[in-house]
Amino acid sequence: VRVAPEKFERPLLEVLAEELDKKYSNKVLVDVGLCICVNDFKTVEEAIIYPSDGGAHHRVVFRVIVFRPFIGEIAVGTISGADENGIKVSLDFFEDVFIPSYLLPQPSEYDPRAKVWVWKYEGSEEGGIFHTHEVIRFRVESVSYTQVEFTTAAGERRVTTNLTEQTSSSPGGVGGGNDGKDSLPGPPKVGLRQRSTSIDLGKEDTSTDPPVMQITASVNEHGLGLVAWKWE
Repeated sequence: VRVAPEKFERPLLEVLAEELDKKYSNKVLVDVGLCICVNDFKTVEEAIIYPSDGGAHHRVVFRVIVFRPFIGEIAVGTISGADENGIKVSLDFFEDVFIPSYLLPQPSEYDPRAKVWVWKYEGSEEGGIFHTHEVIRFRVESVSYTQVEFTTAAGERRVTTNLTEQTSSSPGGVGGGNDGKDSLPGPPKVGLRQRSTSIDLGKEDTSTDPPVMQITASVNEHGLGLVAWKWE
């Protein structure tokens, strides 16, 4: 880590943390997570000054606070939007949480005019409506990371690493098959997958590009869904 001469009078650890935060804060490290800030330092070596460079260079070992939810974790966010593919959820500091349509309570229908998903559960005429800006409780099903493997004249080759787990929250949980009853949970199994895709560098619309880090979530179990819902 380089410390500029004009910062020599400041506390060293404070300057090192500031420089590292500039490099890692709000950045996604593949297979690690979203970096929040430097937590502490394990070791800080003596400074090295190179010729023609007045800055002091320190080799450091440090720990960073990262956001990386574990598979099966229950979290709460806010619905930020929806389309025919599913529901988008915001955590305020992280926007790439997605609940695909097949992990919603079944049967659910998408209303293209209101741009909302509606759970048509038994005994209700209107159903449960997933309104935008509503607070929603969900389960983390997988975390995927996308990185550029190499770049060509035609496009970028991206490789995505998916962390997945086989859980009881499969299509047919709440309101689905098995007479609306939850299936018995099996032993957790976490797997690792990789897939490669190419994208066009020349296109102007980048909305369909995969995010660097994405959480796939589900709400098809009892107790999940809108926080305003009253579960018995």
